Amino acid sequence: MIIVDSSVEIIPQESGVTGIYKMIELAGRTAYKSEDKITEGSAVQFVSKLQNLNHGAALEHGTVYLKVPINAADNYLDNPFTVCKLVQEENKEDNWWAITTNYRVLVECKLLDDLKFLCDPTEHHEKRITVKFILSRGIANEFVRHRVFSFLQESTRYCNYSKDKFPGVTFIATADCPLKPGKYKLDDDTYTVLVGDDNFKVDIGAEFCELSAFQLFAMSYLEAEISYFELLKKGIKPQSARDILPLGLKTELIMTGTESQWDNFFKLRCAPNAHPDARKLAIELRNLMDIHLKKND
Repeated sequence: MIIVDSSVEIIPQESGVTGIYKMIELAGRTAYKSEDKITEGSAVQFVSKLQNLNHGAALEHGTVYLKVPINAADNYLDNPFTVCKLVQEENKEDNWWAITTNYRVLVECKLLDDLKFLCDPTEHHEKRITVKFILSRGIANEFVRHRVFSFLQESTRYCNYSKDKFPGVTFIATADCPLKPGKYKLDDDTYTVLVGDDNFKVDIGAEFCELSAFQLFAMSYLEAEISYFELLKKGIKPQSARDILPLGLKTELIMTGTESQWDNFFKLRCAPNAHPDARKLAIELRNLMDIHLKKND
């Protein structure tokens, strides 16, 4: 059993079509925990495969900024996943649309030819920002309620936590379960005591009333891990064995949204009455976002 802290980072998108493809691949491979397969030229093939399979969710994370002539924007103006701003120049003939959208819109609306209008974001474009959270399943369930965002999440259906690429089943340290990050396992001699890297011990045979709250968390997490591995040994597939894993399970969540969408997220998740573990991440992200946006102005 592994305990880790929650965390958040902003993932910048590189310029050009290559940057769009790389962002899509990173988001898609996060879901399957196959980031080890990313190579310098793998993004194009990965995106092409997604398009052929009609798997659109990952395509949404590729942000597209367009500088579109005044008479060529009709396909975007009423699109709910696109932000359009008319830029008026001194010469009306030079007016243009600053369009912020995503690669899925271009694919499904058959607008890939409009990549000829691709540009780096200008002061007129509403910025779209991709964020990676490491957090508990419980808090991830709260975050995905912000349905205006694009999401991809580590898949417990396809991830087999008994495989070598995983260190075990991983859980998140929370406000009410302040276990230190590290490895926890049953004592090799007695198999009745849970021990951790920081000399943490729990007597598995003790009465519940004798244990502290976070000792109970630790014991419950360990029992869930043991049961999960035993189910896999008995031939149960990960997509079913996952049913016994608790909401404290660590997951990785990719969220992409516009500045205004993130502003609304902060209003709700930084509020004093927000869940303390959600609020911790939201405040940390808000601080990162301030630095990120100032840097890219």
